[in-house]
Amino acid sequence: MKPFLYLILLGFVSFCNVKPTQGVLALLSSVNSSSSEAATGSLVVSAISGNINEFGVRANFTVALSENPEKSVYLCLESSDTANGGTIVESAPVFSASTPCNKSYLEFSPTGGTVPQTVTIEGARGTVGVQTDTSYTISISSSTEDSSFKNLSTVTVGVINKNIDIPGYYFVRVFIKNLNGNLILKNNGSETLSLNSSGYNNFATALTDLSAYSVSVVTQPSTQVCSVEGSPFGNLASAHAVVTFDCVSGFVFNGTLFSTPNPPTLNQSFASLVTLSGDGTSGSNNGIGTAAHFNNPIAIATDGQNLFLADLTSNLIRKQNLGDNSVTTLAANPGPHGIATDGVNVYVTSYNNHTVNKINISTGTITLMAGAAGVSGDVDGGIGTSRLNTPTYLTTDGINLFVTDRANNKIKKIVIATGVTSSLSVTGMNNANGITTDGNDLYIANSGNHTILKYNLTSSLQSIVAGTGASGNSDNSTGISATLDSPYGLTMDGSFLYLLEGSGKSFRKMSLSSPNGITTIATPQSAGLLDGTIGIPGTSRFCNASNCDTSITTDGNFIFFSDRHNHSIRKILY
Repeated sequence: MKPFLYLILLGFVSFCNVKPTQGVLALLSSVNSSSSEAATGSLVVSAISGNINEFGVRANFTVALSENPEKSVYLCLESSDTANGGTIVESAPVFSASTPCNKSYLEFSPTGGTVPQTVTIEGARGTVGVQTDTSYTISISSSTEDSSFKNLSTVTVGVINKNIDIPGYYFVRVFIKNLNGNLILKNNGSETLSLNSSGYNNFATALTDLSAYSVSVVTQPSTQVCSVEGSPFGNLASAHAVVTFDCVSGFVFNGTLFSTPNPPTLNQSFASLVTLSGDGTSGSNNGIGTAAHFNNPIAIATDGQNLFLADLTSNLIRKQNLGDNSVTTLAANPGPHGIATDGVNVYVTSYNNHTVNKINISTGTITLMAGAAGVSGDVDGGIGTSRLNTPTYLTTDGINLFVTDRANNKIKKIVIATGVTSSLSVTGMNNANGITTDGNDLYIANSGNHTILKYNLTSSLQSIVAGTGASGNSDNSTGISATLDSPYGLTMDGSFLYLLEGSGKSFRKMSLSSPNGITTIATPQSAGLLDGTIGIPGTSRFCNASNCDTSITTDGNFIFFSDRHNHSIRKILY
């Protein structure tokens, strides 16, 4: 009866004068495979996920058996055109050519026959200049002693290798590194590209030469942050454009990378201060721990595995491994003052160069994000147009940078995907410095007014959440009744904002819940570099006799402190 059904199906396709779809081909082959009475099983082949192309873009389909076999079944795979079509990717679950197939193959065990296995095909570059697509097939045949699958006829899956040679037109390509999940990108605010594996891919629409492109992230993988290396925008210049994204595990929060999506609350049993690197001597040599030297390290950020340091007077960006406290130089950068990271790049303000730069962590490549080197001003706009005046600290939510543009008394927002700079409607700033965000609100150290400002990124509503406006060091269960003394460095967890005062030289914390009570954590026993307990005061020494104008950060477990005046990096223990 099954051969009769096969003839009916084949006759129907011929009568209608239509090309059978991949699904019909698979069904016909499955039915035909039973022409030998010994073959009672069949293959279950999914539709192919899409087309491959001459850039090497991949596509895939799945294969399973209709039932579990009694003996192992080997499905042999072969491409009909590897030169102008595509090759089968030989990585799990696809085995490299060997016995029993002498070609790429899948293996189905007696207990896993019905579990689909994925076959991936990679496109091939055909004849350059030939402007046609290539149609080819992937054939699937069986090799087994199992009676249910021994005499299956070959099943074929049709594939199209898309041509990329279109005179006067070019494609926007992407190269994705370390992707683990689903990533959705967008070009020019409209065309989307959905990806679930690393490697090259491209937006489907070819663009005319000189066309503008701008690639941004629409949806991140659930447990990763994918950020662009270099520039994600530009104009086609008689060539295909390639935008590279790297993906790292974690979640951007507070201008740093956390390991959990919901930021934890730090252990509040702060006990001691220890030195991780630097010995109080200024310098710029790399090394491990106290053998490394810094010269005015004024800002600090972390990706959970490393600290990134703005070494102001050395004009360097330094990287410290949190495992062994080894210090290396990531890049040279004039006048680095603020630093933030998304795990792929660090973002740095050059306060005396009036710029914001992006530095790729893997390569050290520097890309201008805002401002013009050596030119101060107050101009919103794109790269090459925008102007800043003494930018100090910055933070990021993974989509935008928020910069304290100190001499302009403004907060600037820079869209990472486009480089467009705009001014937020924050008012009343006076010599502002530290800035941080939870993605919903900005918290700003308004140093000259001895207050902490809160600015909502959705409503643009602004409020003072701590400080009376007069300098002082009194704690209070209501933030606006406490007094602060030049709040400078800021960081936060899920429950508290931590602040380091410049003139006050104190570590303090503010509850993120209204009424935002202020509590002092530590004051130095005296100025200098000495490890010890923390308290009010403890036995530890930090900062200098007049100031503590520097930066703090957290990885969700500990607070780290760039003790700039003592040329060292410190850590608060419990």
